[in-house]
Amino acid sequence: MTLVEKRNRSRTPYIEPDLLEQGISQLSMEIQILNDWLDDLDPAETEPRRSYEDMLRSRHEMLQSLTEQKTRLQATNGDASAPEPPSGQSAS
Repeated sequence: MTLVEKRNRSRTPYIEPDLLEQGISQLSMEIQILNDWLDDLDPAETEPRRSYEDMLRSRHEMLQSLTEQKTRLQATNGDASAPEPPSGQSAS
């Protein structure tokens, strides 16, 4: 890759739409499980509650990030179902 190509390439890494969808789906499922676990905890179980709430907060942040990436990808490509990979990368 030439210096000009490096300078002109996107600073945002390319993520395949299917992988993005899988990540969003996985995080949504994990969030539901964590919410269920929190609902099942006894009020006296403060340490597990704190840990689960921290994990839940982290999953929400990751989900928000992936959702924003999906929105940007759709805006860039018009449709995230058939994007063109950046030059120099294959769609395999």
